[in-house]
Order: sequence, then C-alpha cells, then structure tokens
Amino acid sequence: MKKKIAVFTNGWNDDYLEFALEGIRRRAAEDNIDVFIFMDYTSYDKTEDELTGELNVLNLPSLSDFDGVLLLGNTLNNANENVILREKILEAKVPSLCLEYELEDINCIRTENVNGMKELMEHMITVHDVKDVFFISGPRDNAESNERYQAVIETMESHGLSVDPEKLFDGCWSYAIVEEQLPGIVEKMDKLPDAFICANDSMALAACVALEKMGYKVPQDVRVTGYDNLMSGNHFSPILTSVDRGWNERSYQAMDSLVELMNGAPDFGDKVYDSKFDLGESCGCSMGEEGVRIQKEARTRAFMLPVERTIFDWHLIEVDDSVAHVKKPDDIHKVFTALWEKNHNYTGSDFCICLDQNFLDSMSQDMTPKTVGYSDKLDVIYGMKNEKTMDRSVIDASQLVPYYDGDSAETVMYLFVPLHAGAECLGYYVSKNNTRMIKDFYLNSLTRHMSSALDRARQNIKLENLNKILADISVRDELTGLYNRMGYEKIVIPYLDELRASKRQSVIMVADINRMKVINDKFGHLQGDAAIRIVAKVIKSSVPAGWKAVRYGGDEYVIIGEYDAAEDMEAIKNGIIDKARRVSEDLSLPFKLSVSVGYVIIDAENQLGNEEYFRMADEAMYEMKQKAHREE
Repeated sequence: MKKKIAVFTNGWNDDYLEFALEGIRRRAAEDNIDVFIFMDYTSYDKTEDELTGELNVLNLPSLSDFDGVLLLGNTLNNANENVILREKILEAKVPSLCLEYELEDINCIRTENVNGMKELMEHMITVHDVKDVFFISGPRDNAESNERYQAVIETMESHGLSVDPEKLFDGCWSYAIVEEQLPGIVEKMDKLPDAFICANDSMALAACVALEKMGYKVPQDVRVTGYDNLMSGNHFSPILTSVDRGWNERSYQAMDSLVELMNGAPDFGDKVYDSKFDLGESCGCSMGEEGVRIQKEARTRAFMLPVERTIFDWHLIEVDDSVAHVKKPDDIHKVFTALWEKNHNYTGSDFCICLDQNFLDSMSQDMTPKTVGYSDKLDVIYGMKNEKTMDRSVIDASQLVPYYDGDSAETVMYLFVPLHAGAECLGYYVSKNNTRMIKDFYLNSLTRHMSSALDRARQNIKLENLNKILADISVRDELTGLYNRMGYEKIVIPYLDELRASKRQSVIMVADINRMKVINDKFGHLQGDAAIRIVAKVIKSSVPAGWKAVRYGGDEYVIIGEYDAAEDMEAIKNGIIDKARRVSEDLSLPFKLSVSVGYVIIDAENQLGNEEYFRMADEAMYEMKQKAHREE
C-alpha cells in the first residue's frame, strides 16, 4: 500500500492553489504518494450556520490513517481552521507541516512578510514620491498582515515619513468587504492618499474596482499595490504591483520536507524564505512589451470567461432541475445518471457524491440534523469511474473514496468538498485528478448547487411520503385499519379487475359479525367497536399475504385475493370463524363473538361481472348467518 497525505486548504484562494497544488503534485509524483485534499469555503462574511457546514469537512478524515498532513496555513484563518487542525494533528501524532503560517509544535515552511514589502515601499517612495499611504489590512489579529503593515511603517520611517494610524482599514482579506466599504471611507477623506497599500491582492483588486466606480483612475489619481502576486492581478488592467512569494517552489519544498519527516527525519521547526517585490502597472510604472503580452492574454481571458461561465451556468440549472420530480432516494441516482452521463465536462470522469446516512434517513423520518462529524455509513448516491456510472452503494465513512486503489502506479489527487444545507451535513463530493475546477470558483458553485438540489430532493421525497400517508388515510378505515369503501372502489376492485384481466383465478369472501345489534344494544357501542376490531385483526392474520381486506359496512367485511388451487378455502373460512371464537374466549369478552363467512371462487374464464360474484358470496355468508341464528 503506497503512502498518502492529507492536505487542508480553503478554496477561495484559487490563484494560490493553482500553484501550490501543482508543486505538491510534482513532489508527490516522485515517490508515488497519493494526495487527499480537504477543502472548505469559509469566509468572514458567512453566517455561523454556513461556517459550521463548511468546517465539518475537517472532521471527515481520521488523520491517523494518513502518513503525513500538510496545511496550507495562510488560507486557513477565516474560521479558526488552523487551530482546529493543530489539535487534531497533535492528537493523531502524525508527521505534519504548515505552509506559510506558524503553528506551535508544527513544522513550518513560509515566506517572510517583510523583505518583499520593504522593497515595494522603497520603490513607491523613491520612484513615485509616495509620502501619504492608506493601509488596507487583513484581520487585525493576523500575524502576517501585521508584519506587512510594520514593514510599511519601518520603510516610511527610514525616509523620515510617518504612517497615520487612522489610515488603516481591516479588509479581512475579503474582496467583497473592501469593494462594499471602501467608497464610504473615501467619501469621508479630505483628499486621496498617494497610495492604497493592501495586505493582499484580492483587497487591492477590490480597491481598484471600487475607486474606478467612484470615478478615480489607478494609477493616475491614486496608486494601489497588493501582496501575493495572484494571476488575477497580472491579468487585471492595470497590472497589479505586488509581492511574490514563490508559491510553486515553496509548496514543492514543503512537500519535500514532509516526505523527509514521513521517512523519519527529525522535526526542523521553522524554515523562512524571502519574499520579493514584483513590479506592475498599478504603482504608475510601465511594463513595456511584457505588459502588452500580459494584457493580450487578459483580454482573451476576459472574453472567454463570461462565455464559459454562461455555459457552466446552464449546467448548474440542469443540476437544479434534475431533482424536480424525484419521489424516492433511488430516483436521485437515476436522474444524476442521466445528467452526468450526458455531460461530465466539469466533474471529470471520476467522482462521487456520498450522502451521510443521517441525511438519507431524514428523507423518510424525522431526524435531528447532523452538524458535527459524519455517520459511520455513507450512501454513494452517484458515482462515476472511468466515465462509467457506478451502482449505488454503501461504504464505511473511513473508506472516503469508494473506488480508491492504494496500489495504483500513478499519483492521484482526490479533492473533498462538504455538501451541506446551512449547518446540516448532507455528505461530501469527491473527485479524482480534477483540481482545475477550483479555478474561478467553478467547484464552489457546483457543490453549492449539488447541496441545494439534494435538499430540494429531500423536500420532494418527504412531500411524496406525506401524500402517500394522506392518500392511505383516505382509503383506510380508522377503527380497523382495513380498507374503507373508498379503498374498496379505488384499490381493491382495480386489483380484482387486474387479476381477472390477466386470467388468474381469484376469490371474493364476505364476513359478518353475528348478532351485532344485540352486542351494541346490550353491552354498548364501545364493546361493539371492540368486536369489530377483533374480527378485523383475525381476518388480517388468517388470510394469505397479498389479499386485500375491506370493512365494507358497519360489521361487514369483504376480502379479495388471488386464488391458488392448492389453498383450502374451507380451511381459511373455518380458520376465521374458529379464531374469532378463541380470541373472544381468551379475552373473556362479556358477549359471544361469532362470525359468518361466505365465499365464491372466480374462474379465470368466467365472464360474470364483479357485482354478481359479490352477490353470490354475500348469499353464501347470509345462509351461514341464518343457520347460526337458528342454532342459538
């Protein structure tokens, strides 16, 4: 069995992941190590329920089942993931490493936050004469953001300049927060600063967009810089001035160091590499021919992305619509089969949707929503392997991947994303060698629509079950649980017609309680109801399975079923009569309970109508009733 590692990351950092995961893959391939990537989409603007649903993916793997654990630590601060995972790692005592973020007792490889930022600030001051800066930070308690801010302060001070502590805004690493709130901040300013220095590229891009909407040009009216050197910053216009962290190289180094730890090397603590200033255009510089080339690529991408996204949105609509008419869980498998056998361009040729057993059970019964952890069993409601749909199956949660091959000759990357409705765990989505879906948040959109579709499917199934219950109530007699007259018309007679149409012999049996009026008059209607229930129970337990029993009137019953020549109808008839008598004696009823029964066998070739056969069975019962009355 080859070695495998668990990687934890947040999916919003798609540019970073493109480089980081490629570096991890390259090093893993050298030793044929499989990579299991567990990814959430937490962010500072999500509700508590949404965060709970996303964070549950951290509970999916048992870390002791892995040979090593790698945290992409700079992505795991939105909802305290680093702290949660540190405790799990130390408990499992598994070789581990955190990339780009220091965690106590965990080995770390990181790019420092000072040198590149100081180089950037030197450029801004000496080349562009920047004297007044406004800093857009990450969370105030974030060490990386604070180090970058301190580098700005120190560089300014080295040139005899100062940073106004009031010119600081906590953007929480979020594009959305900066785009929404920066206009209000700018409107309160007497004048624009010389530059907005941002602690990451996402916030820098948001600042550029927000300023553009307000009528300001970057860099003509104000300069903007970022940090991280994202691909989106390179494709933006103007090209974003930033700081490069060498992500591809750093992730390879992290994976290489983790492999050494897995092979018995001692802990090394903290390894630090220099960050580097990366020139762009948003500071006011020109990139010449290189900038022209980059912008040409960006224009092509700007055209293609909306087209691709529109086509992808059509697929998302198909996901939503696929479950519109499901009535039972197996229907979900069927509609997903039709959906993804037609088009699996986005999911890839190897993926599975694994439903938590608690969620599956909630489709048919009231269940307390599961919000933490996963059930022991998972239902693979849909899976595709090598472009072929797999049979629906049940796996142990520890198995993680239904089709995992621990002896394969290729290095495989499995990607796990939680499926949830608010805080409730629905299950997870897992794909093989399809990390390209992380780009531009396609995977987030797809899994959110999967979750919504599954939740909608549950609502449909529960509604269908409720309709069945209501329909059953309408055709059932409340006192006995047998079919009532409506059930007789809608279910029992069509059943008889089907037997006769298919040339199968059938039987109509009529039963009636003797002296029912005497029981009601002398002992009361409660005792009369008891007699009716007892006879109904006797009938259900005495006739063959599949036969349908009806409370036709007050104390009259009709039973219809398929007749097998091997069955002794007299024995069935007498069985009902004798059992009713024995039960009444065992219960010490204050009255004598007896039943009259008549029946008629309908020959497959006989063309008489149902009403005639019913009359014949009723007459047979009546003859027995008259005889019983004479003998009393």
